[in-house]
Amino acid sequence: MTVMAIDVGGTRIKTGLVTGGSLLAESKLPAEAAKGLAAALPRIESELRKLCEREGIDPADCHGVAMGFPALVDFKRGRVFNHYGKFVDASNVDLNAWCEDAFGVPFALENDARLAMVGEWQNGAGRGFDSLAIVTLGTGVGTAVLCEGQPLRGPHFLAGNLGGHMIIQPGGVPCACGVRGCVEAETGSARLPERARRHPGFADSVLKDAEAIDYKAVFSAAAAGDRVAVELRDRALELWGALCVNLARSFDLEAILIGGGIMGSADVIIPSLQHFCDEHADMPWGRITIKPTEHPDHMALLGAEWLINEKRNA
Repeated sequence: MTVMAIDVGGTRIKTGLVTGGSLLAESKLPAEAAKGLAAALPRIESELRKLCEREGIDPADCHGVAMGFPALVDFKRGRVFNHYGKFVDASNVDLNAWCEDAFGVPFALENDARLAMVGEWQNGAGRGFDSLAIVTLGTGVGTAVLCEGQPLRGPHFLAGNLGGHMIIQPGGVPCACGVRGCVEAETGSARLPERARRHPGFADSVLKDAEAIDYKAVFSAAAAGDRVAVELRDRALELWGALCVNLARSFDLEAILIGGGIMGSADVIIPSLQHFCDEHADMPWGRITIKPTEHPDHMALLGAEWLINEKRNA
């Protein structure tokens, strides 16, 4: 079967056609999140129709449209709960009605991290595991959990999605979620420039001349021995390691998949997180596996087929 897939991000929106666990075609368009989700839907529809035309597929013959959205969502009703500053009209948009009017096929909505987890579980690095989590590291920190072969949602659809908002530094940096010291606030790349500039050694660090103070710059400078970069890198690795241990112990995980915008440094990140978990996650049954995601650019799109099947069979 062919499914139309949408991965909504704050910067880009990805669209694709998926069948048999493979991505037939894809396209990307600017998110223009400030204009709202309703304004983006005609552009999304146009992109999906272009992809179908290119592949010789009638959209009405597709088994459905699946969308991953960067917020907490109600999977059963297909509604967005909140927006976290992106697509501020999203909770007022009737996506089911949009899909029915545009294509006349079933619609399924899921949190983007949870949909990415499903994509990796079904078609990527998560194959062979029944209980795992995904952690996406970038501007923020996203998480989702699979428990005994089922995506963990909970009665209010929050379960597994708020790992990035576990308080890991009580009284620490204020977070957009309203509390202090969350993993996301302490390690997300959005706060990295401020943290670097506050470091007492910043004036003597190569980071002061970096075009952008992001984790790419930090890991590069740390590899060259820059003291400030080493401290920033090691602190982030330790806190990410603690997050992995907390997730593993909370949900009895077999594996944690690591993805996101900073994984250009996977050769440092994965061994470090594996070592931290080996040292601190004493699991009676054995050793938890830390792996990079297999499809970093297409995780959520590849989860679309499974999600539509679940929705159709609900």
